[in-house]
Amino acid sequence: MTPRPSRGGPSLGRLKIRITKSLHVVKLAVRGYSNGRVESVGAVTVGTVALCVWPMFMVCALFDSARGGSVWLELSVVGTTSAVIGLFILRYARVPKYLSTARLFRALASGTLASLGIVMVGLLATGATGSITLALVEAASTITGTNASTIDISKIEPGVMLLRALGQWIAGAALIVILVRVLPHLGVGGLDADGGVATRSARRLSPKSSGTVFRLLLLYVMLTALIGVGYAAAGMPLVDSAMHALTTISTGGFSTQLGSIGAYQSGPIEWVAVGGMFIAGISLPLIFLAIRRKDPKRFWRSYEFRFYSLVVLAAASFVAIFARQPLTLDIVRSSLFKVTSAASTTGYIDSASDLTSAGGQSLVIIVMLIGGMSASMTGGFKVMRLLAISSYIGRELKRVIHPTAVLPIRVGHSSIGQTAFSRIVGEIFLSLLVLIPGALILTNGGLDLEGAFSFALSCLSNFGPAFGGAAQINHLSELSGIGQIFSAGLMVVGRISITPVLVVLAFITEPLARTLRRKSFGRRKMAVR
Repeated sequence: MTPRPSRGGPSLGRLKIRITKSLHVVKLAVRGYSNGRVESVGAVTVGTVALCVWPMFMVCALFDSARGGSVWLELSVVGTTSAVIGLFILRYARVPKYLSTARLFRALASGTLASLGIVMVGLLATGATGSITLALVEAASTITGTNASTIDISKIEPGVMLLRALGQWIAGAALIVILVRVLPHLGVGGLDADGGVATRSARRLSPKSSGTVFRLLLLYVMLTALIGVGYAAAGMPLVDSAMHALTTISTGGFSTQLGSIGAYQSGPIEWVAVGGMFIAGISLPLIFLAIRRKDPKRFWRSYEFRFYSLVVLAAASFVAIFARQPLTLDIVRSSLFKVTSAASTTGYIDSASDLTSAGGQSLVIIVMLIGGMSASMTGGFKVMRLLAISSYIGRELKRVIHPTAVLPIRVGHSSIGQTAFSRIVGEIFLSLLVLIPGALILTNGGLDLEGAFSFALSCLSNFGPAFGGAAQINHLSELSGIGQIFSAGLMVVGRISITPVLVVLAFITEPLARTLRRKSFGRRKMAVR
């Protein structure tokens, strides 16, 4: 028999049932409300995003008013206007009965652009940025979880500060929903139903995808609270602890201080940040299963987790040994901080940022490109994809010796399908096609060659900090308008993948391409006559 919950109060099971029922009622209400004549999944996504950001703006407005800020009215107006527009769109649009892959791609891109535009309008309305391109970069770093900012932290209003931190946290929550409900149907980066190891582990959490989303979001909230308590116990002010907890678990990296975490000059705070960033780089389904089944050995049994931990420890050891000062406990902490910040693509800066050697900086860039585990909050290439490519190379070397052998691509005890692996390779080459022109544009925008390439890689990995000319704090503000626009584009591409962006661009340019083909065909027909 199932044990009865205690009578002293609602148990976690009852709370979960109530929240699930509430979400189901909201889902049915949205479906019933959005039953218009226009059949467009993109319009429904935009309307849903516009409606869902209203609570975020209201919370920021209340916080700004309570802290003596002066932009609470602007935040309230932008949030209310967004909600009204969302209700209007949902009233006259409905979800198509058949959701093709192209439609899902358009929904993903539409939701991203909608959130980007709303946050951008909010920043312009509050006067946080001085131009449209700066607001675009700031909004892109908010919704993509990138530690790149053009705002002077010392002059920022409390409501805008919370908007940046809470926006990154909500973007991380949206990424969980996308991971479970969207990416398995799109096959982006190997996260498909056949070959996606991370997606398979996520689906084991619950028979229904809504249950999986609830479990992962609950874990996300619990980890946020845990990190916030850790910051407060280490001596960080309470409000700063809450904001840094939001941007640590979401790997956004936005800080309330101009010098990031290093501005506190506190070893305990930096150790808490190291632990929080390392946790943010771990697969959320893996953490959930280990906690639920009370099996901490599950982490060690995970081949991807072992490789992720090995990369962090090996890179930190190299950075510490070849630092510009003798090896001490502070150097060890600083090395772990830098490497963990890069591996989780959080982008926090510690109090000893100038002690890293040139070789250590190169290694930090490599770790940043690798990123964290799949199904985590991190950006970057992801450890699982690197392991899949390594397994493919090993398989091809074995085929040289044994040409007739049938050898699958394996990562630990799991196999990667050929279709999923082809998508991984395709994304690599597509990303390179975006990265190289982006770096060239940034060189014309005011950065030197080292700074342009490192910053382009950093934006594409949703990291933020860079080296060379991009190592300065105000480098993003000094870029040209084209450079700022392209930086924002690299951040968005790094978060949602290059594939949906190209599919949407192909959909938009299809009428023009069709017209050009008709004209070309007409000219050929005239020539034949």
